[in-house]
Amino acid sequence: MITPYEWQLEDQRVLADNNYNALLNIEPGGGKTVSGSLAIANSSPEVTLIIAPQSTHTSAWAPTVEEISGQKPRVIGNSNKTQREAMTEFELGFPGVYLITPQLFTRSDVSLWAGDLLIVDEVHLLANPGSKGQRKLSGYDAMRDDPVSRRFEGKISLSGTPARNKFQNLWSVMRLHWPELSKSEQIAYSNHYMWKFQRMTSAEITTGYEKGSRKTARKWLQEREPGRLFNEAPCVIQHFRRRHCCEYHPEGFLSLEEPQEIRRVVELAPAQKRAIREVEEHSITWLDERPLVTKLPITTQQRIRQICLGVPTVEWVLDEEVDESGELVETERMKVWFEDDCKSPFLDELFGILENLEEGEPVAVYMESQLFAQVTVKRLIEAGYSAFEYSGKVNKKDRNENLARFGKKGGHQILVGVVSSIGTGTDGIQKVCKTEVWLETSVDPTTNEQTQARTDRMGGRGKVQRFYILDSFGYAEGRMSAQLEKRLKLRESTTRRI
Repeated sequence: MITPYEWQLEDQRVLADNNYNALLNIEPGGGKTVSGSLAIANSSPEVTLIIAPQSTHTSAWAPTVEEISGQKPRVIGNSNKTQREAMTEFELGFPGVYLITPQLFTRSDVSLWAGDLLIVDEVHLLANPGSKGQRKLSGYDAMRDDPVSRRFEGKISLSGTPARNKFQNLWSVMRLHWPELSKSEQIAYSNHYMWKFQRMTSAEITTGYEKGSRKTARKWLQEREPGRLFNEAPCVIQHFRRRHCCEYHPEGFLSLEEPQEIRRVVELAPAQKRAIREVEEHSITWLDERPLVTKLPITTQQRIRQICLGVPTVEWVLDEEVDESGELVETERMKVWFEDDCKSPFLDELFGILENLEEGEPVAVYMESQLFAQVTVKRLIEAGYSAFEYSGKVNKKDRNENLARFGKKGGHQILVGVVSSIGTGTDGIQKVCKTEVWLETSVDPTTNEQTQARTDRMGGRGKVQRFYILDSFGYAEGRMSAQLEKRLKLRESTTRRI
């Protein structure tokens, strides 16, 4: 039986006073699913739509909503007859609680969708201004968009990271809840994906030259007074893990000690260093005898981190695509994969860590590369460990069954997880595991933060022990990207502008 905390009951009173229209900015592990389910029970809506990641449907939302409100949610989708029937009944306005993924929501025709309560879990997934999902959810252009949010009386969005490291993303979230505040110096300036706040600083940036005159654009950078936006918004409920947020949490809602972080540094194999140098050479374009340094694309940054995991098999392939002028152009792309027996200083260090833990201690091993996750699982099993892969490439049924057996007697000792899949829908890891080994972090800090919160959360076994395996050159931490950024800035500073 789920018993709400006192602060969750107080949040419900605040939600009721604001007609269930609010942003719940609760950091990972703070019971956002319980708060959303309580809102369904307390507001008694006839039709409720929950937009949430697929991995949370059966593991979190469905059982929690059913236990708290007594209603059994139905999943909207195209996979089977039951899901298609749920879609039809939702569009016809049949009472009930309906679940849909952000991806299917983005692809669907939402022109007829309406209801009483809209809950958007992990709202940052639909917060990129101007994206298809954002336009359907909260609207971008008042003349052309007819966002679904206009057809729901109650709107609750949930996220521990609503800005997702980009302050301008908060524009979409505020527009979801309070589109009427769209005048200058209010929350969301109409038909503009940036804000017109006097409280924000701005800078003129050169965008190019046209007929001898300089074109400029205005770019909003940050709040002059950090936190003022949330303080002035009509209803934002905040709860933080380890810092003051309210009278109930003078030091945050998480009583566990800060995780112990241990960094292990290894030396890359010569073949790995050669592969990384090859990537670096392809990141520099030469004009006559002058090197033109470019910023590393995210895919290249990911590739470098991937190479650090083990000695790769590398192949450069040519992709053909049509450019803006209609010409067929060829682009070179690096293809990387790993043999099952590839040399890996990172895996050698992982085995050293496992050997020094208590026998049978459950361990979560994280990385971004699904290809190397497969290799890791095979090597662990060959060494006598019981391990399984948790990623989007694994059958959903098998993935959930393996997760249920993780850390249990006769079950799996080691979870090998891809961070993009672990971040949501894996509640319960904290009850059996307090040791993490990171072979690779994501280039997206938000994804890392969500994954870290799977063990370091309420209901955990205790203080988390977190190992980071790194290379001596710092490539796994993005050193190459930082170096190229520095060179780019240096080149720009020494280039005379006319």
